Amino acid sequence: MSFPESYNPSNQAQTLQQCVVATVDLALNLKQLHWNIQGPHFKPVHEFLDDIIDHARTASDQLAERIATLGIPAVGQRASLGDSPLPNIENGFLKDKTVLTQTDTMLVNTITVLRNAQESLGKLDAVSEDLVIGHLAEFEKDLWMIRSHLA
Repeated sequence: MSFPESYNPSNQAQTLQQCVVATVDLALNLKQLHWNIQGPHFKPVHEFLDDIIDHARTASDQLAERIATLGIPAVGQRASLGDSPLPNIENGFLKDKTVLTQTDTMLVNTITVLRNAQESLGKLDAVSEDLVIGHLAEFEKDLWMIRSHLA
């Protein structure tokens, strides 16, 4: 695919790359929580975390592929991603309620990154914006479900 000479996809790619960082970190951090959850709600939370991890992995893959489609190489190696927009999580075993609370926080941070990207992309590239909106819908639904456990 070729773009007109006046078209510069680097702005879209830079914005999408921020989303890749957030979704890669979300998947990695949730896997850490998934392995180390304890408590009476272990099984349903453990299994639900797998669903959110799948959403995050799908999002990072599709967002990175969109960057490549724009003709810019995507970056996905954790060591190359730079600072995370997500808070650090504790190591060790964690109670199910703590895991839910930390998952809530990480989802909010990820959604914030994607919402900011969606706003920027709305002025630049409808296709990239649409991709981000689709992932926002998934993560916002995940957040709703996590919050239902915290109510």
